[in-house]
Amino acid sequence: MDTSKKTSGITMTNEYSGYQPPAGVWQLTDRVSADVAAEEFFSEYVVKRRPAVFSGSLTDEQWKGSRWTLPYLFRRAGSTTVTVEDRPVSADRSSGMGAMFLEMHYREFVSSLIAGETRYQLTNGDVQCSMSDLRDRNGFLSTVLQPLHTLAEEFPLRPVILGNLVPHQVILLIS
Repeated sequence: MDTSKKTSGITMTNEYSGYQPPAGVWQLTDRVSADVAAEEFFSEYVVKRRPAVFSGSLTDEQWKGSRWTLPYLFRRAGSTTVTVEDRPVSADRSSGMGAMFLEMHYREFVSSLIAGETRYQLTNGDVQCSMSDLRDRNGFLSTVLQPLHTLAEEFPLRPVILGNLVPHQVILLIS
């Protein structure tokens, strides 16, 4: 597959075609113990670009994610303003392509999910995101997105399992 792209007289080529599992492997994502050594995680997953899901919580002393129940998050981060995509579902049940961005309190967002509303998606829409430029709307570099600023003392920005890697972005997903 030719992934070359001609831009302003310069030809750019993307030679990475994605992780390719060995023949006969049907499950693409490995379950990895959260206490795996950073060196092993790096050599087996990061270098090979193999997807992985941690089978437990981080083992870092600073990690307090076990506290993060919905009532706790409501209390600690509920009044935090977050940016959400508003994707109303049309009559034919397809999601709208022209999403608008809204600001709401994190408490309102989570309450809408609990009520079964599917139109809102927590987003980093206020961040102009590329690998070289991660800035919020005020021009400040932003790695940790809301509502995690409010919980910053409850998780390590660089967990032990990442070794010397620096996270590009830290987000909270609820599903």
